[in-house]
Amino acid sequence: MIQLVEPPAFAINWCHKLGACPDTLEPLQGGINNQVFRCMAGGRRFALKGYAAHRAGEHDRFKAEQEFLNYARMVAPEFVPQLLDTDVASRSLVLESLEGDGFQEGTHPSEKDIERALIFMRRLNEDNDLAKQYLNNSAADGFLRLTEHLRNIEQRISKMSVEHLPANFRAKAEGLIKCVSRELDYLQESTAQLIAKGYCEDVLDPINRCVSPSDFGFHNAIRTPQGIKFFDFEFSGWDDPVKAVADFDLQPRVPLSSRARALSKALPQWSEGLTERYDVLFPILKLKWACIILAVLNPDRYAQIIALDDGQVSEQLVRGKLDLAQRFLT
Repeated sequence: MIQLVEPPAFAINWCHKLGACPDTLEPLQGGINNQVFRCMAGGRRFALKGYAAHRAGEHDRFKAEQEFLNYARMVAPEFVPQLLDTDVASRSLVLESLEGDGFQEGTHPSEKDIERALIFMRRLNEDNDLAKQYLNNSAADGFLRLTEHLRNIEQRISKMSVEHLPANFRAKAEGLIKCVSRELDYLQESTAQLIAKGYCEDVLDPINRCVSPSDFGFHNAIRTPQGIKFFDFEFSGWDDPVKAVADFDLQPRVPLSSRARALSKALPQWSEGLTERYDVLFPILKLKWACIILAVLNPDRYAQIIALDDGQVSEQLVRGKLDLAQRFLT
């Protein structure tokens, strides 16, 4: 749980609107791009979420989550928290507070848990025409070309360095940078060959995109008395269904014990002709996830992490990220 000296203005203002005392504000685990609080009013708990300012040309997290929750309320309300109110000026919203138990990091969800997640995906994609009425934005990194995913990894690697790390981690970090760079070279060459041979197309026809919660997995889920519910949809939108499925299979914090291959289970209407695309994109996205784990090697990202942790980043955190990336790459 995060300890803040003074809650931000958006949280205090929502307390006043809801009739809650600001003293009841409880900071929850947010991220670099958002802040999350819980408050109590009239015997009911509310979740308050505020988003960082939107930068032109980037995915708008506030808009994406708002759009997605309004759509999910129509087609799969039992899987998501209810969106109660929004404030565009402060880029914040009020949600039903989900009460229950989260999934512990490193544990494996059961087959029943996975099936519930796949039902959620099916419900989101049963009515394409309705989805188009509610959702306008693309998912974060919702690239239509395989080669765009490779360029994204190249950009991530180009921002990595080791000088900002504690000296005792630099050698291992340098080794990991070399490892991901070699893997990128291999994937660039092999992907180009597979496209040239006609094994799969580089570009996905936009008509074949699906609705994706994005960052979808059991790290963003809670067991409630009503069943498992999912949250955090700020990266959601229209996406390559193969990417949506592969990301679900790859998410490392609460990993699946085996690939769900939701393309055939949750998105059967997309599975015809896209199996080959999954085989090509899966290792590309696996390398991207390794780069995400290695965010501490990006000096700017490292500084943001420090800012969230009262000006300090423990050696344990850095060691954990390097170790996880090493396991993930093997």
